[in-house]
Amino acid sequence: MNERREKRELEQRKRKRSEDDKKAGVRNVVHKSEKDVSEASQGLEFNKVKIGDEEENGKKKKRKISKAKELEKAKKLVEAKNDPERGDIVSKKHSWRAAVSRAAGAKVHDDPKLLRQSMKKEKKRHDKNAEKWKERVETREKLKAQKQQTRGENIAERIHQKKMRKIAKREKKLMRPGFEGRKEGFVNE
Repeated sequence: MNERREKRELEQRKRKRSEDDKKAGVRNVVHKSEKDVSEASQGLEFNKVKIGDEEENGKKKKRKISKAKELEKAKKLVEAKNDPERGDIVSKKHSWRAAVSRAAGAKVHDDPKLLRQSMKKEKKRHDKNAEKWKERVETREKLKAQKQQTRGENIAERIHQKKMRKIAKREKKLMRPGFEGRKEGFVNE
């Protein structure tokens, strides 16, 4: 029986070793594939399309153009597109430029109608926020005035109580306990 047990244990150990070796092989393959993926994805940039030899590192970031100026540009573009002589050329040129900008992830503001709507929304939002701010300032001033008033009332009340305590103390001194009450004069007079 002992021999059988030893044989079984020996076989189990061999199986464990072979399973561990298989797992190690799988780990190495997984590790290698992860390494390859990380190396391949090092140069990838998502959401940016580089066209030509543009280097963005040296460029300064352009300031955002105001909506009014964008609207003027869009109106001029529409007029240029409607021009019978150069309209076709301008529209093709603009459409290519817009497509490239959109592919690079930039927003293209070339629709006068949408720009007007956007300006209108912005103005409404600004007016609404200004109204809220005005309301906030008014409520703050009201609260401030109310607190000052209650403080003044409390101070006046404290002063009145102090006076009343002094009067009560003085009247208490004027009383002669055990005699006729409040002093109006001497007893034997």
